[in-house]
Amino acid sequence: MIENKNELRGIIEDFDFKGRGITKIDGVPVFLDGGIIGDEVSFFITKEKKNYYNGRINKIINYSSLRQKSPCPYSDKCGGCDFLELKDEEELKWKQNLVRNNLEKLGKISIEPKKIISSPENFKYRNNMQFQVKNGVIGLFEKNSRNITQVPNCLMQKDSANKVLTVLSKFKYLRDIKTIGIRTNYKNEVMVILVTNKNKLDVKSIIGNLMDIGVTSFYVNYHKNGKSRYSDEFKLIYGDEYLEEKVLDLKFNISPKSFFQVNIPAVEFLYNKAIEYLDIKANDKIYDLYSGVGSISLCLASKGADVTGIEIVPQAVEDARINADKNKLDSRFIEGAAEEIITKLKEEENIAPNKIIVDPPRKGLDESLVDFLKENPVERLVYISCNPATQARDIEMLKEVYKLEEITPVNLFPNSVHVETVVLMSRK
Repeated sequence: MIENKNELRGIIEDFDFKGRGITKIDGVPVFLDGGIIGDEVSFFITKEKKNYYNGRINKIINYSSLRQKSPCPYSDKCGGCDFLELKDEEELKWKQNLVRNNLEKLGKISIEPKKIISSPENFKYRNNMQFQVKNGVIGLFEKNSRNITQVPNCLMQKDSANKVLTVLSKFKYLRDIKTIGIRTNYKNEVMVILVTNKNKLDVKSIIGNLMDIGVTSFYVNYHKNGKSRYSDEFKLIYGDEYLEEKVLDLKFNISPKSFFQVNIPAVEFLYNKAIEYLDIKANDKIYDLYSGVGSISLCLASKGADVTGIEIVPQAVEDARINADKNKLDSRFIEGAAEEIITKLKEEENIAPNKIIVDPPRKGLDESLVDFLKENPVERLVYISCNPATQARDIEMLKEVYKLEEITPVNLFPNSVHVETVVLMSRK
């Protein structure tokens, strides 16, 4: 352990998966909030662990050549973005290396990822954000903290969404709100969701102001338990039940609780790459596991594939069926856990897909699903992930049956530590 508790010096060598800077003391990593690779910093140790330290930067002694000036006036405290002070080309380079390193260390595979696909926009790209409210202040969490930084205007969302923040900042009963959800679409329409733990929320005074700025859907969500983002108790105050979004010329109804990709221009690159990897033929029978509201399923169906989507969230399955009808596409959507339904379909209906696409949550594939995929290999397995670490872990478990053909990173979340990847695996 460190004997000297005084100010220390070091050079930031890398970022961790949270976007923290990493330096070392006698080979032991020190994680620092803030800082850019190449910065020489002075810092204090704030926490000592067995194999690492946490620290706090006191001063940047020499600035890195990889730095740029942050365009956001709140970035010194706000935890919403990780890389606003890192040059764009360096962010892409770091994410490319992150994907490669995870494959080598966790997947035990040496393969060079294809060049990362850039997002068409680095700002105003998010169509869905949640803001916290504390003591009448609207903002975002600070880094690794439950404290709130006031953010009256966020660079990551559209101007129409920022107008909502302006209106709500003057709301008489703002203290009764704990979270504000704002969704936007390609038509520049806005859905607002106010989350409260009160039994009743008086919103009459702001309805007119929200309508004036283009809010077409307004919900209140009554939520006593703070463990999840929203409860199931949504009340439509006025307007449309859904927002309509468009991906690859297909249109989708998005309900307030539905998961949908936040960066549509970039996700079109992602989906096109997935379609390319699946190499769709007329007689293909494809399973889309973790299918959500059917966005990938229906894009595949529009190319002529016979697609079955499997999703555990009931509202998402209902939305997917509505979206299939909306686009006049014949796809089947089944509610349930992917690892359970895929086994049930094989046993009870003797259905066997020849290709599968998966897009799981950050925790990756359930181990029983990995076992099924190994025992029942398909021609092509396409794996979309927002977590290169768990994806690499799953690839390592699958590689005795599947060959990793290609992996493409996509910068779906500019200015953040997150990167999306799409992988093509083929049966050996």
